[in-house]
Amino acid sequence: MRRLSKTELLAARALFRLRFARVAGPFLLILLGALSGCSSRRPTAPPPLPPRAVDAPAPVRRDVAILYNNAGGYADVANLLRKLLPAETYRLTVVDIDAPNTPAAMTALRGKPGLFVVAIGLPAARVARDKLTGPVIFAQVFNYQELMVGGRTVRGVAAMPPLTIQAQDWKKLDPKLRRVGLIISQPHSALVEEAQRAAKAAALTMRHEISASDRETLYLFKRLAPQIDGLWLVPDDRILSPGVLRELLGYAVAHGVRVCVFSDSLLQLGALMSASATPEDTARTVRRVLDSMMSRGASSVPSLTQLSEVGIRINTQVAGRLGLPVPAKSTWVSRGAR
Repeated sequence: MRRLSKTELLAARALFRLRFARVAGPFLLILLGALSGCSSRRPTAPPPLPPRAVDAPAPVRRDVAILYNNAGGYADVANLLRKLLPAETYRLTVVDIDAPNTPAAMTALRGKPGLFVVAIGLPAARVARDKLTGPVIFAQVFNYQELMVGGRTVRGVAAMPPLTIQAQDWKKLDPKLRRVGLIISQPHSALVEEAQRAAKAAALTMRHEISASDRETLYLFKRLAPQIDGLWLVPDDRILSPGVLRELLGYAVAHGVRVCVFSDSLLQLGALMSASATPEDTARTVRRVLDSMMSRGASSVPSLTQLSEVGIRINTQVAGRLGLPVPAKSTWVSRGAR
């Protein structure tokens, strides 16, 4: 084999370099570009951690005292109200004012800052007025004027259900009813205008009298009886007494006057229909007033908040004696707009 000369060897090396550059050049450029890109790219930061959950502050519990006594169905409203006020919002103290431990309970409540007092019935409302200093909400009190003393925040829930609903149900029961009478005391004279509107809405005419005593009430009724078909009685103990109620209802039965009363217990004395507040509606209304006063202040509610429903009970024997169609049900609840 012939050895290449020095000139031939140099020519072969130049040719090899040329061919290698043609084949490997583009590959080297790609590799160098990739390495260059990798070296200039900064490492990606990890995603931020979600913010740590912060526990919501516990709701502020408000101190509420419920005062009542066991007479007159007051305990029913107090027990229903207790169920309507959740423990996570309200810190409740329930006091039967006739219980032996009442003095100690009242001492613990006296001067308690931020205390709201709910009083069911006039005896409890008087205790709240005289013994405690917080805002007072009363219920089941008809003669409430004495509670509206200067310098105290006092609001109430009406003792009587809406007269409009009463009048409408009375008219449905007794389609021949045309003329009704109302006897009230002077402090409740403002009730006359409401009763007039309710009577008119039920296509009734109404006459009213102002009485100053129970005996005068009986006298005024006997004078009204020939001029009316029905008498609308309100729970005004200023002008009514148990004895006068018996005489009045006995006279009404004898003279064919239909009487709408405010308590089921009076049906057995000869009344045709009772129209009374329901404990459930009273408790719900007290809760609404309490919530509103706590969140928006006493100015957010009127002095007296009306109820929304009426519990009706019929004396079927009296209805039959008067020739009225006896309803299939002797008791029901009628509701108005809330």
